[in-house]
Amino acid sequence: MTAKTMKCLYCGKNFSYQSRQTQREYCSRQCGSRATYNKGSANTLNKVWGYDKKIFDTAMVMYWSGEESSTIARRLNIPIGTMYSWVHDYGNRRQRVEPIKKRLKMAENADEWLEALRENVSADDRGFDDLPIRLVCGRIHGQSISKCTSVIYERLQDNPLNGNVYAFCNKTRTAITTFAWKEPVFQITKNIRMHGTFICPDEELGKTIEVTKSEFNRLLLLNKQGVLAEKVAKNVDIVRFSCYN
Repeated sequence: MTAKTMKCLYCGKNFSYQSRQTQREYCSRQCGSRATYNKGSANTLNKVWGYDKKIFDTAMVMYWSGEESSTIARRLNIPIGTMYSWVHDYGNRRQRVEPIKKRLKMAENADEWLEALRENVSADDRGFDDLPIRLVCGRIHGQSISKCTSVIYERLQDNPLNGNVYAFCNKTRTAITTFAWKEPVFQITKNIRMHGTFICPDEELGKTIEVTKSEFNRLLLLNKQGVLAEKVAKNVDIVRFSCYN
């Protein structure tokens, strides 16, 4: 018994079937059903399961770039089930960029963590006036002035009055507080996540990770899926205040 090879008339993949079988046009029942669904459309070649091919192409590029399926479906206004089907059938056609959330989580040291974050910051977001910010690895309970100064002095063995900017993440990952001495006051900014949680470096990565202001701002906008929040004003509330020593 010999096998014949043919190209699927719907997805274009080569498939084999036994010579004694009736000649097939599609590699699977799914492709046959989808081809039948698209019949009668004057623009069949530019349709993918009832959607314009431009939407399909955009969705797959976003997926291969590391975006999550749920985020893509929401942005392009397509059913999440359709996106899952596209990923299942076409996702392995190109190497996917590792999502930033996974790269940050799997980082084994501070250098790998910082590299993953920097690759997510475009050149347009970087500026000459970027100020270094020291992300304190791990999470702390309470972010008062006394708590922040004690962490800086005892754990980091730095002088809290040295003028450096430090960023602390709370236990629930719902707030990141920046803390710096600008004579004659401590300047404090609290960034509160209204929905979801922040992505913060774990204590195993070291004491601190120094980032630029633009990299820090990009970190604030990343949601728990590792993608940028679409509406910043509804996701992060920023409170700034100063306090005398």
